[in-house]
Amino acid sequence: MLVCAAPVSAIGVTGAKYMGSIPAGGTDTHIIMVRNGADEAPTDVLIEVMGFGQVMDKGYTTLDPAKDVSPYSARTFISLNKNSLHLEPGKTENVTATITLPANVGAGGRYAIIFVHALPGIEQSFATAIDVPVLITVSGTTPTETGSITSVDSGEVTIGQPIVITTTFKNTGNYHYYHTVNEVTLTDANGNVIAQDSLPPSGFAIIPENTVAFTVTPNVKDLPVGTYTVSSKVLLEDGRVLDEKATTFAVKTNYVPPPTESGITLTPGSPGTLKSPDGRYSVSFPQGAVIGDVVVTLKPYPHDRLNPAPGGARLGATSFEITGLSGLLSKEATVRITYSADDLAAAGGDASLLKLSYWDAAQGSWVILPTQVNMQEMTLTATTNHLSVWTVMVSSSPSEAAAAPAGGASRIPLPAEVSIIALLVATIILCSVSRHRK
Repeated sequence: MLVCAAPVSAIGVTGAKYMGSIPAGGTDTHIIMVRNGADEAPTDVLIEVMGFGQVMDKGYTTLDPAKDVSPYSARTFISLNKNSLHLEPGKTENVTATITLPANVGAGGRYAIIFVHALPGIEQSFATAIDVPVLITVSGTTPTETGSITSVDSGEVTIGQPIVITTTFKNTGNYHYYHTVNEVTLTDANGNVIAQDSLPPSGFAIIPENTVAFTVTPNVKDLPVGTYTVSSKVLLEDGRVLDEKATTFAVKTNYVPPPTESGITLTPGSPGTLKSPDGRYSVSFPQGAVIGDVVVTLKPYPHDRLNPAPGGARLGATSFEITGLSGLLSKEATVRITYSADDLAAAGGDASLLKLSYWDAAQGSWVILPTQVNMQEMTLTATTNHLSVWTVMVSSSPSEAAAAPAGGASRIPLPAEVSIIALLVATIILCSVSRHRK
């Protein structure tokens, strides 16, 4: 039985961040205005002071008192005049947070989160929650702004997938940083610059003692086999370098980047061919494939976001997405791609095991298509009326396409729960027919 719960009443907050300077032994106040919408149900709200945590993507998170062990915590310095509210529709109520720093608080910054969250109603299963970050500067002290890059990782370099550089950085100072920048440079064995890229300044502060990750995807062209160096810097907004680190990575087979996003406008009265700029991917649409003008786009799709391969099959290295149509094509299109050395390696060197496959979101399964393999040109070709996420799939045997059911495709079975439902439906139909004959 599927039970759907209505969401709890939405609440809003004014004064959703505190950033102020307080001297050692000094006090300041911050007012948080909590409101309930005029069209919402009556709502009970709790307000708690929590520790200030941070996740790898730089987002803030609350810490329970037992886990709030940082010397830069301000949790115990904050008191609230109210810890709970009852808000009728359209009503607003203020909560005052009083911040008092000890005389021996030390230098730099201190941090906490005021957690405002609605309680779920009797028939409701979740609550609205708002974090109010508290970032205190201890005035009259000198902040220590230092940081350390703990690792630079290029991941596994795979043909047809972007090279992703992940820089892990820890704030080793006593003060938070806003608008930090990560710059990445790739060079070859001769020191020639291959690519440079940087992230825009981060909108999150990096809190002392926390570790975060910067992820940069530089625009890398074809790379021959060899060893390459990636250098990473983390800088403050004013250009000061907090730390820099370099590492190397190896390209074991000639690297080819993922397809550049490209698109065409299809019309009912004309055929059309969508091609990637490098010609490695193409989709040919016959006249009448669509019943109205539509823009169709071919773009990269991250391999790590693919659904797992079913039993008896393995994911290859190539993946991409064709978008632009919510339904099916009126006539089948022809998809042709150049498979990579990594696809071939996934098949153990046997190209006859490679198949084109698309994800059928409605059925929750991969559909492996009968595929023509041209080993001389290293191409895979199949026909389809689906625009979807695609991958090269390594099938269990080269005869799999020949064993496909009528309609052309070999569909991977759905989970057991779905099969049971189908069996129950079939049983009901058979019983109904039996009673009718009687």
